[in-house]
Amino acid sequence: MITGQCRPSQTVIGNARRLGGDERELPFQRNAMKTGPDPEIRFLYASLGEVRPFDETTLDTQIPLSRPTGEEASPSVLTYRQYLHGVRRFLLDNWKRVIATVSEICSTDFPAIDRIDIVVEKHGSDYHPARIEVHAVDCGPSFVANVAVTDRGRSRLSQDFQFLRLLRDRYDRDFVPAAYFMGEAAVNGREASAERLTMFLGEWLAGYHEFHLSDAGPGVPPATVLWDLSTGYTVLTEQEAADVYRQAAFILSYYYDPVAFSEIYPWHHASGDFVASRADGRIRVKLVTVREYGPRILFEEESPENALEALLVFFAHLTIRMRLDRFDGVGEVAWADDHCVEATVQGFLEALKEKVDTGACDPALPTELLRVARCLSPRELVEVFSPALEAYHENSPDMPVISEHLADHIFRVYQTLQQLPPALEFG
Repeated sequence: MITGQCRPSQTVIGNARRLGGDERELPFQRNAMKTGPDPEIRFLYASLGEVRPFDETTLDTQIPLSRPTGEEASPSVLTYRQYLHGVRRFLLDNWKRVIATVSEICSTDFPAIDRIDIVVEKHGSDYHPARIEVHAVDCGPSFVANVAVTDRGRSRLSQDFQFLRLLRDRYDRDFVPAAYFMGEAAVNGREASAERLTMFLGEWLAGYHEFHLSDAGPGVPPATVLWDLSTGYTVLTEQEAADVYRQAAFILSYYYDPVAFSEIYPWHHASGDFVASRADGRIRVKLVTVREYGPRILFEEESPENALEALLVFFAHLTIRMRLDRFDGVGEVAWADDHCVEATVQGFLEALKEKVDTGACDPALPTELLRVARCLSPRELVEVFSPALEAYHENSPDMPVISEHLADHIFRVYQTLQQLPPALEFG
């Protein structure tokens, strides 16, 4: 699983300062504390589409504790050596659970694991994920160890773990990765910023990558770029970009509970919360993190009117937030082109239709939503969007961009609702 607010690790390694560590050993020594059949565990890092071994210099550099935004990075006294030994200790301390997870995936009772590679991939402000490559006989699954170093990261990691498991258990379709088990590991080294690392083992989404808007120049709509570090960054076609937004909107709407009003929030494209795969001529999208899941609007009593109001607010907020990003993930706030609106509305309605078909939503609710939304003029739709705007702090960097585009955005939503194809109609 690729985690939000992440950037390629090679940039960090190249610019990090060196620190000493207590555990001095080369990565290609048999450093898994082998006893009997225990596998070799190697320390590697991804760089420019290649996987390379750590040497003593890179092992003693500090890991970044924040994503690179052009601002001064958070101070770090945790080295890659300490980080990697913490991940290794986590795997060894939970070896029975590792074996059980590999057994389930490989459909074998006694997987013969020869080697495990711990590959440092990216770093974010909350998580520091490592890809765990298991080399077993006739099977080679990969996992992610999502690692939290800061107090805020630990808190969010625990919530993320619980919500990922909740959604996997509650819903039939899996648009979020599996989360297998959670634990802690001691950090060795006198200069560590914390005594223990908190992490969980999750599903690695092979072939999925972050995507972000990129400035295409004056007067040109921003391009949607897929960050495939193995083959290079790829500019998606307008249709491919629309499909990304459609599927992202579908996922969020699929997990929206029209009875309890529970939804996934907060989320943001700039944080890399969604990832996409471009393979076999198809776009596939997944959501990799769930910070919170619950109702954002509460009523004293249940009624069809309240359910409609909650769904309208969800819809308005979805159409706005789907257009927000940061250029190249860390630059100025970016606003997606108009094709994002049509794609978002389509994904939203497709998810509602699936909910109706499976009995998870009263068909009267989306039918009434479309009736009401279409009866409103663009000026009247402003009142529908007003509660959604309250989710943003007045000093949020998103607000000036939203305010600049809001009138045109509402009119585009109005046009889209008026021109729906028959396949998206209800009733």
